[in-house]
Amino acid sequence: MIRWILKIVFCVGIVAAAQAQQSPSSYKLDAGDLFGGKKWVFKAGNDPRWARPDLKTTDWEEHRPQDDISEQTALWKGGEGWFRVWVQANIDNVGKPFTLVVRQFGQSEFFLDGKPFATVKPARIDSGGSQRITRLVPFELNDTNRHLVAVHYKFRKHFVVYQNLSQHAMKIWTEEPDTAANFLDDPVDSGNRFLFAGIFGILSLLHLLFFRVNQNKTLNRTLALMSLGFGLNYILRPIQETTYSLTTASFLNLTGSLSNHLALGLMLLAVYQYTHRKLTYWFWVPIGLLALEFLYQTLIGTLPGWMNVIPECAVVVEYIRVSHLARKSGDPEQRLPWNSLRFSVMTFVALIVIAILMAIVASLLNTGYEYINYPSNILSSIMLLSVPVGLSLTMVREYAQTQKDLATKLREVEELSARTLAQEGEKQQILARQNEVLEQQVGERTAALNQSLDDLRTTQAQLVQREKLAALGELTAGIAHEIQNPLNFVNNFAEVSVELVDEIEEERKRSDADRDEGLIDELLTDLGQNTRKIGEHGKRASSIVRGMLQHSRSSSGQKGPTDLNALIDEYLKLAYHGLRAKDKSFNATFKTEYDPELPPVDIVPDEVGRVFLNLFNNAFYAVQQRGKAEPGHTPTVWVQTEQAGNRVRIRVRDNGTGMPDEVKQKIFQPFFTTKPTGEGTGLGLSLSYDIITKGHGGTLHVTSEPGEFTEFLIELPM
Repeated sequence: MIRWILKIVFCVGIVAAAQAQQSPSSYKLDAGDLFGGKKWVFKAGNDPRWARPDLKTTDWEEHRPQDDISEQTALWKGGEGWFRVWVQANIDNVGKPFTLVVRQFGQSEFFLDGKPFATVKPARIDSGGSQRITRLVPFELNDTNRHLVAVHYKFRKHFVVYQNLSQHAMKIWTEEPDTAANFLDDPVDSGNRFLFAGIFGILSLLHLLFFRVNQNKTLNRTLALMSLGFGLNYILRPIQETTYSLTTASFLNLTGSLSNHLALGLMLLAVYQYTHRKLTYWFWVPIGLLALEFLYQTLIGTLPGWMNVIPECAVVVEYIRVSHLARKSGDPEQRLPWNSLRFSVMTFVALIVIAILMAIVASLLNTGYEYINYPSNILSSIMLLSVPVGLSLTMVREYAQTQKDLATKLREVEELSARTLAQEGEKQQILARQNEVLEQQVGERTAALNQSLDDLRTTQAQLVQREKLAALGELTAGIAHEIQNPLNFVNNFAEVSVELVDEIEEERKRSDADRDEGLIDELLTDLGQNTRKIGEHGKRASSIVRGMLQHSRSSSGQKGPTDLNALIDEYLKLAYHGLRAKDKSFNATFKTEYDPELPPVDIVPDEVGRVFLNLFNNAFYAVQQRGKAEPGHTPTVWVQTEQAGNRVRIRVRDNGTGMPDEVKQKIFQPFFTTKPTGEGTGLGLSLSYDIITKGHGGTLHVTSEPGEFTEFLIELPM
């Protein structure tokens, strides 16, 4: 419980410190606080009667001169107005001379109880010069009565690009006459800002150099941009407080606010990158709040009330959460962001203790409290710096540790090299002996490998020959089955003709009276028809044999113009009849779509015919297997030829068993087959692929769906 209370206290402290760094420093007490008067009231416009003490101000607004000009709507619109406050001296300050320190933007006239006693006006304000001025005005109250201090204030308005100006109209406070001159400027605050801006500038340059050395370490780039943003925010504030134009001041304020918001976002991104965490919803919520706050300040003005600390508080809370999760991971390197937070907490505690002690001392010595601000500003800046600087120093330490480790590794390498050189002589002798043994082993194994290679080549040749013989067997079976049909007709007509001849002989042996010449003529007519049928089917068988002989004689291995449609049709029938010769019950439908305009193609007929035979055999085999598995299935094979530009496409499709993807990937590999042992060598499609792609410069592709279809697509150049 105590730990979480400390975290909340630290969150509030670091946000307050950040807000203090964003807003102009103000550590002086105003006149109302010193003399126990009421709050300041304000009214826009100009009327000399408003300096009178008896004027009723019930309709006046409560505004202090040190409030932001842009937040005082009436003053911002009119550029002129009156501030009033009642002051009262205690008994110790009666008749005591004081000095009013007036630091303002614009010009003013001071009235005490309706009488003018001072005019504060920059020298060149009427000619468009600077509107900034700091003036010391003598001031004294001679009684303990209430007195009215009225200030007639006006300024020259300019166009602004950033609505949250953080530009006060004036600051008024009292000092002892001998110390008032010290407040004509604020060298301590400016010095602190330039000091911290220099620190951040050095860190930014350092991380940029680290990133140039190792661009894979993007954390260095993030820290470089973060340090640059914080440095710009520090250095732009004193510059903005010296500009005489509201336009310039608003532009500098815009730049400083943008750099500060970006730096806070980059700081949160840096701790995510350092702890190797993904950018989640918890990261983007604070970033979104920062962006909304910046847009609101740019377009509208300061966020109302306590809302202006929500984005910074969200960043700090998320930083604490990520650091705490990294600390719980157990990795020592992940504890570094948490250690930076611990240092910030200790600085915040020290800030509170020192502020209390100095307040006690100032009360005992009866002096002002302004000296509390010097150590307070320094400690608050250190507390704000501890988080980003802690991350930066962590990266610097990692870089230094890396360089140290590299130096150590280099020494180890040098020592190892020295030992290696010392052992090199002995190793050379051992290597020489091992080389002799290795050469002998290599020679023996080379001989064994050569023998294995010879055996492999012999086996491969045998397998290829076996594939050729298998293809020849398929072709022979098809030829035999196709010749068998006309031979069956010849045998049948021959047997019928013999019976007709016997009947004619029997009829002729009868006497002339019993002989039926009409019957003999009819039998002779039937015999003639049978003879013609025998001749027709004999010629058909002869044409089949003659075509095959002509094909085998013309196949010289040389390319020549070939009618693809006729070649495909011939091998399609041979493949079908070959399977029918093995399985009499097999039947299939094959549909052909030949392109009648297809010109002759320059190919080697017997090689491409072997490809077609392989594809048709596989197609009929696939539909046969599916027909066995699915009764009622209609086996069908489609063949299509077409001309596509300067190429010829041949499609062979079946509605067989199909192939899964793992089979398709291996289908063209040598010796791969899905058929049972003894039914395939696994070389058919491999040889077909080589014939089409290597022998003829074409392509061979396959598409398939298991249980649906398989389609081979051949493309050959014209």
